[in-house]
Order: sequence, then C-alpha cells, then structure tokens
Amino acid sequence: MVEAPLRETRLSDRVFVLTLGGEDIRCAYGANCTVVLGQKGVLVVDPLIAPAHARLVEAAVAARTGRPIRDVVLTHHHTDHALGAGTFARQGAAVHAQRACAGRMAAEHPDLVAERRANPALAPLFADAFAHEPDSVFEDGVTLDLGGVTALVIHTGPGHTPGDAIVYVPEESLVICGDLVSNGYHVNYEDADPAGLDRGLHALSSLSARVFVPGHGPAGGAEIVAAQARYHASARQAAAAGGGADAVASRLRAAFPTHLLAIVAPSAQRLAEA
Repeated sequence: MVEAPLRETRLSDRVFVLTLGGEDIRCAYGANCTVVLGQKGVLVVDPLIAPAHARLVEAAVAARTGRPIRDVVLTHHHTDHALGAGTFARQGAAVHAQRACAGRMAAEHPDLVAERRANPALAPLFADAFAHEPDSVFEDGVTLDLGGVTALVIHTGPGHTPGDAIVYVPEESLVICGDLVSNGYHVNYEDADPAGLDRGLHALSSLSARVFVPGHGPAGGAEIVAAQARYHASARQAAAAGGGADAVASRLRAAFPTHLLAIVAPSAQRLAEA
C-alpha cells in the first residue's frame, strides 16, 4: 500500500535521493533515502519505513546499476528511516548503525510493527514488516570503501536521537545529515538531546561540504544547516514562553507556516523541560 510515487533527485553521477514526499506515515513522513553508487557496490542510507518502500528503492537502484546493494547505513532509529533495512539485510547487505541506535531499534521496533499491523488502515503497508537488528554496530564511526568513493559514517553524539550518525562522502563534498537537519519540515524532538542539537549542527558545518542532504526535504548547501539552527532557536523560544505543548506547537506553526509535518510540533515542549 504505497500511495505516492517514489521521486528521485540526482545530485551527481554517483549520488541520488529518493523520497515519497508528503507528511503521512504511508509515505514515510516524507523521509529521504540516499543512494551512493560505488564501483564495488551500492550504499543505501535510510531505507524508509516499510518493505514496500524498500522494494521501490531496490527497483530504483536496479534501474541505475547492476551492482549489488552491499551496505545500508541508518542515521537513527526512527522507523521512517530504519524499518526498511531488514529487506536489504535478507539479501545479504550489511546494516550499519550506532550502538544506541541499534539498542533503540531492538527495544522499540517490535511493538511498533505489531501496533501498525493491528491498525486496519496501516495493516496492508506493514503486513510484511519486521524488526531487524543491525549486524554491524559501531561506537564512533565506520569507513565504507565502495570502490572509487568512500563513505565516512560518523557518530556525532546524542542530538536528534541518542544514536545519530551522519555520512560524509568526501569525493562528492556531500554529507547525509539524517534528522539533524530537516528542510521545510518541523522537527520531532521526542528523543532529542537539546544540548546535542547544536553540537550536531556544528559537526556538520565543520566538514565544509558543498551539499547537505537532510532527513526530510530537499538537499541544499550550508544555508539549510544555518536554517535548522534558526528553527531550533525559535523552538526554544516557543517552549520557554510556556502554556504547554499545544501552545508551543501553535507558536511554531505560526513562525513556520509552510513547514510540513506539523503533527510533531508539540514535541518542542521537551526543550522547556531540559
């Protein structure tokens, strides 16, 4: 049950971004999946929320190359980015995740899959979904030699979630940010470390990359990292003004009227509790 076509944005001959867009669970809340083509194999970063979506990614890769999907990297444990990983693991791909990300997947994904299967509206999408535990777990990072291109997977510390990872591709001057950056989407702060949010953005900026791929929304340059910092500042101000989660969400929606995924705006209340 996939209700939107997979859209592809080509960033270079070796890198493209796939998304269903939108802001509904059935389109993975608009999350981005990034593909890096190497001479030895293919890297997929964040294979979306369900096997049905992962199969769309698989087809898009097969249309570009006959090389195998050898590696999957998860930028964090949220299911819109991570739940499709098992599809590629069953085909022999190594799934890489930071230790805290892997721990949260093991603790949370089985119940989330069960809940979604029990929901008649979601059951068709999640009928063949399953919780997968990554087989390559790292602490600080891992380097993947894809052949002619290198992916440096870096744990930036707790930020959006405890197990955040970014993927730096130096040959492309490109960073895949996960949800440390969302471009045109509200931020889900439910698992955030408020102090770590700025550290994560600093880590991204320190790489001086040309292209940044956010977890949601279109890729851009350093300006989208700066825009994310401004959003965090506005969210902190909205939370500090008080009135509870609904009031905080109302302020954020007014400040960013065109942002998608407004359903997560109440989570900014957590910034007042830090």
